[in-house]
Amino acid sequence: MKIPKYIEFHNETNYVLCRFLKAAEPAEGCAILIGQKKTSATDKKNFWKVTHIWNCRNIWGQTESQLIDQKIKVFSNQKNIQLSKNTRFEIDAKDQIASQKWSRENGLEVLCCAHSHPSGENKPSKIDLLLHQSPGLMVISNKYGDLKAWWITNKLNFHNVKIEIFSLT
Repeated sequence: MKIPKYIEFHNETNYVLCRFLKAAEPAEGCAILIGQKKTSATDKKNFWKVTHIWNCRNIWGQTESQLIDQKIKVFSNQKNIQLSKNTRFEIDAKDQIASQKWSRENGLEVLCCAHSHPSGENKPSKIDLLLHQSPGLMVISNKYGDLKAWWITNKLNFHNVKIEIFSLT
């Protein structure tokens, strides 16, 4: 998978994403970013163009959750801790399937997922890194609604990806 040099949010999708994520508080909100993977004509660099946001339901801890044991040992010197929707998210599989189907029908693709850290930084947590399917992009909003994008190489390595905003005006 080619790493994007930057991601572009078009037509206020960044604003829509932040509103969806903020609405889920105090729980972590989650969404799927849809658009196109492109190459710049001028400098031949890869970038991802976000054109649609698919709001998703956080089913962490719900009966339909695919994660049977939600007690995860995050640090070797700690006991198992019970995580809640306020500190973790799991996107409903129905939302994932619906967004993939809609994307294909409209000539687009699912780019990545986004989630919020309503009481923390917009940086991947140890739990985010542990459960993320690498390699891939992750977008995180902090308690102020500030977005950051991260390329996750593996469970230990990640780096910031630039975000650019384009609007109709």
